[in-house]
Amino acid sequence: MNFTFNAYYTLIAAVIVLLIGKFLVNKIEFLRKYNIPEPVAGGLVAATISTLVYNFWGYSITTSSELQTSFMLIFFISIGLSANFAKLKEGGKSLFIFLLVVSAFIIIQNFVGISLATALGIDPLIGLIAGSITLTGGHGTAGAWGSILETKYGIEGAMGLGMAAATFGLVMGGIIG
Repeated sequence: MNFTFNAYYTLIAAVIVLLIGKFLVNKIEFLRKYNIPEPVAGGLVAATISTLVYNFWGYSITTSSELQTSFMLIFFISIGLSANFAKLKEGGKSLFIFLLVVSAFIIIQNFVGISLATALGIDPLIGLIAGSITLTGGHGTAGAWGSILETKYGIEGAMGLGMAAATFGLVMGGIIG
């Protein structure tokens, strides 16, 4: 059996998942210490519950992606609005060196991802999904590129793989520091 949520109920479910994540991060020291974001904490609980319900009772949940593009657009616009070029100039030489190091690591991420995918005999684009698309871009970029890679390039499960890789990168980044 399948439960299908329309856009309204999907939004309500997302808010509930976010509130669960907020509660968990406030109550569990480990999550606070390693800077695990509230949506990730709540999302892992929701994914676990959803998996258990499916495995034990055969019920699956389908959510609407109708509002996804609009909310992602709002999110990324809000990031751009907070840009401050005066602060960027204050960074000076140190910031420029940091930019070069980060750029080098982005190239290394892609090289490792594509090389491993090729060595395993899978599409090199899957290596990019596990590379800078998700590890540098995060969940938003994984979502945007995931749908493009699924529809334009026929890579099945690109969205799911992207979300998994972005979550892995986020959690490992929090643990490593």
